[in-house]
Order: sequence, then structure tokens, then C-alpha cells
Amino acid sequence: MKLPNCPTLEVDLESIRSNYQLLRNKAEHKNSASVVKANAYGLGVKQVSQTLAQAGCKDFFVANLEEAIEFRQFDSASNLYVFNGIRKGQRSDFIAHKIIPVINDLAQLEYWQQAGNYALHIDTGMTRLGITPKQAYELPAKSPHLKLIISHLACADTPSHRKNAEQLELFKQISKHFQGVSASLANSSGVFIGQNYHFDLLRPGCSLYGISPNSELANPMQNCVKLSAPILQYRKIDAESDVGYGATSKVKKGSILATVEIGYADGFMRNLSNNFYGYANNIKLPIIGRVSMDMLSVDVSEIPQELLRDDLRIEFINQNQPVDIMANAAKTIGYEIFTRIGNRVQRIYA
Repeated sequence: MKLPNCPTLEVDLESIRSNYQLLRNKAEHKNSASVVKANAYGLGVKQVSQTLAQAGCKDFFVANLEEAIEFRQFDSASNLYVFNGIRKGQRSDFIAHKIIPVINDLAQLEYWQQAGNYALHIDTGMTRLGITPKQAYELPAKSPHLKLIISHLACADTPSHRKNAEQLELFKQISKHFQGVSASLANSSGVFIGQNYHFDLLRPGCSLYGISPNSELANPMQNCVKLSAPILQYRKIDAESDVGYGATSKVKKGSILATVEIGYADGFMRNLSNNFYGYANNIKLPIIGRVSMDMLSVDVSEIPQELLRDDLRIEFINQNQPVDIMANAAKTIGYEIFTRIGNRVQRIYA
């Protein structure tokens, strides 16, 4: 496949499908939603969601009404939930587009509950969105439009954390109050910490896209992206030289630098300056100097000179270097890496 002469994010949809099937099969009920908020974590909501629907997914979660309306432009059939709930003035849009709000407080419940189906979010320890357990117990156990209760695990990426068991026990007790209503607790990480966390519906997000769901174990998910960029210029260094803004790095005489067309305007984080690597021909190549807005420098001296072609590309996320490695180098998480990738980076699907 010939890539365009710009930064590209190649998205392997078959790997996303495989990740979904692995997650779904972890539960005895084999019933899993997909979280596709933030443009499917930056990878492309239309292409990713259609792939997941073809794999058997019937339930999708997005963040807000705007994302939900975009989703409905290419999928009118799937169950579609909005995590952030409903605001006043939005009811007609929710009804028109058959969108299910996740109710996060009693005011939202009063505004919506007679209008159609809804999910109820109960805060079991995140101390973020959701009604309190006390409020949950004060609600009627049965409501004709209540189809799902959910909560969100705060520490499931660390399976040994004491908070996981605390939240599980509280959610189990609350789900007994709403007997007969489907329940969902397990996010990506929750899928892997035990079947007692699975309830009726899994709710993975990051792991669909190859991000590790567990900080204590090897990543079971397939890498599904390749981030690469073209080379603007090669330069053979005639004498020891400083490189880039601030002269933060030196390169020795005889080295060969490649100026690569990707920078922080494309979401390539500036704190990866002098702190990360690219790959070409399976050779690991250091970034030299600061990441600029539109370009960065890579030392390609290790590549045989006859392979330094104009069409050579530097890969920054690939099978050798999945997103979690970049995230660790940037002192962040894979979610941020993916969702930062800008619009100048062309998405390509295979």
C-alpha cells in the first residue's frame, strides 16, 4: 500500500474486531458494549463502530449528544447511550435520534424519565458523575423505562487495589434493589479482574484499541495502529552540531539526520523530545533535539545508506513499539496519545 506524503495513522480494523471478540468471550454471557467516544479514541468512529457492529456489538456508548448525533448518521439501529446524560433543551434531539441518556442526577431523571428508555449511573466510589447510593435506594425498584444501571470502576487497571472489591460489593447490593434491571460495571480493566465484575454487560473502551487494560500484567490486546511520517530531508553532519530549538542535543560528525514531517501540532507530544524512538527497516532510531510544531529530527545513521530513500517513512507506533510504550515515555496514558492525534494525520483503514 502506497501511503500519502503526509503523516498517517494506519488503523487495522481486523485487530479491533479481534480485540472485541477477546473481550466479549471473557464473559459467560458474551454480551459486550463498545465505548466509541472521542471519535473512537481518535481512530475514527464511523469505521471503528461499523467494524464492531459487524462483529456483533449492539450497544455503543459515546460522551455527549453531539457525538451521538454523528453516530446516528451511519448507524440507526444500535442501542446508543450518552455517558454525560441529558441537559435541558435536549429532550427532542434524544427522542428524534433514539438516543438513550445515562442519567447522572435526580434533576436529569425528573426531566427525562417519562420520555423513554434510560440508563441510571450510580457512583460507587469514583466521586464523579452519578447519583449516590442513598439516592439509588430511595428510587422505586421498578420503572418501565429503566433498562440499565451502571457504575464505573476507579482502579480496575490495578487489580490488587482494595477499591475494586469495595465498589463491587456496593454495586452488587444496589443491583439487588433494582432486581430484574440489567447491570454494567466492568470497563476494559474490569473485564480482566474476575467474572463477578461482569454482571450483564461489559463496557470496554481503551482495550478495543490495543491499550493495555492492566498495569500489573502483560498486555493481552493486539496493537491495531501504525503511526508514521515521511522524511522531508536528509542531512549528513560535517562537524559536531547542536540540533533544534534550545540546542538541547548534539550530533557528532558523520551522523545522518532525517527531518521528519510530524510535530506537536499533529499531537506528537513535545515531552518526547530526546526521549523516544522511531523505527525504519526494523531499526530503532533516536529522536534528536526538541519536537517542533511541524517536524522533528531522527538520527538515521544506523540505516544502510542505500536504504535512505526519499520514500522512507519513520514509524513511531507499530508492533515493535505499541502506544503504551510511547505513553510511558511521555509520562501519560495511551488514551491521551490517541486522542491528541491531529487532523493533519490522515487515517487509513485496512
